[in-house]
Amino acid sequence: MSFFLLLLATVAQSGPYEVTLRLPAGGLFAQEEMQIEYRVVDTSRVDPLFGPAAVIRAQTASRITMPSMAGMPALTETAHPEGIPGEYGIHPFFPHGGEYLLTLQITPPAAEAFTVTFPLTVADPNPARRRPPPPFTLELKASPSSPSAARPVKLRFTVRRRDTRQIVKEFELQHERLFHLILVDRELSRFYHEHPTLQSDGSFLLTHSFLDPGEYHLFADVAPAGAGGQVLLTKLQVGGRTPHLMAPPPPSTLATFPADPVTAGRTLRLTATLKDPNIEPYLGARGHLILIHEDAETFVHCHPDESVPSPADQVPFVARFPKPGRYQGWAQFQRNGRVETVRTQFLAQ
Repeated sequence: MSFFLLLLATVAQSGPYEVTLRLPAGGLFAQEEMQIEYRVVDTSRVDPLFGPAAVIRAQTASRITMPSMAGMPALTETAHPEGIPGEYGIHPFFPHGGEYLLTLQITPPAAEAFTVTFPLTVADPNPARRRPPPPFTLELKASPSSPSAARPVKLRFTVRRRDTRQIVKEFELQHERLFHLILVDRELSRFYHEHPTLQSDGSFLLTHSFLDPGEYHLFADVAPAGAGGQVLLTKLQVGGRTPHLMAPPPPSTLATFPADPVTAGRTLRLTATLKDPNIEPYLGARGHLILIHEDAETFVHCHPDESVPSPADQVPFVARFPKPGRYQGWAQFQRNGRVETVRTQFLAQ
């Protein structure tokens, strides 16, 4: 990307080294590959005409985290040199909007490594922008290929890199699992949270039975090694004529959420009040909250805010509603060795 398109600059200092971070003039957006560049100079070596000397051939690596969501794997990337001496670039892909932290570890030639950090504000996906596709794709093979409700179906998932079509075989743990699979029907009346198992060929396998026929949306929440969290969507049509072939589990009343409207496009806390505070850790956290917009395609996976203490009967979730509209929510907690799902709704304005 041209230097002149990267106008939003921030400077950090570490000893004699100065790092200038430049972001796209329009800001950073989730769900698209972004271009971030930075310039590294040595202020102890100053040319009267050109200023501080550019640091060339440095070994540079980046690590992007989201402090408010400690369970989200870090996004790591080795920077590449740009055409101008001392200029380096990375191409991160942010899974969703919010406040991130960029940590750059830079090792100049024949010198010790140093670290600088920059806060990053990432906006939610903008439907008006022409966005490139995400860097990963999700393939689904069902057996039988035309599944029917109330009958087991084998679901095989394969994650590939979009540019090379290479199968991704290395993943990082996200809350104790390599693959979180959320399955909902188009009307958002059915909800399943499953964990397919990794196979020797890099695919993930799950045997599942759907309660009802219809169109199902399958969200794969995975973290390819070094790429951070990714949410990949695929769809599956389930046949059958008679609905409610099997009785659904009774809804849990373990927790309640505030009924007031929430603000879209802002990171906020949604506090669940527990009727029974004696819950157990579930997948490495006190609970999990899944939010899906009424379009059945906008997906948010919320984790508890563990940065501040909270009463035993309260679980504050860090949440962000990317756009206005109604959201169906499913909060999951574990009590007496059994996972309970609390169904709730939110209106984002």
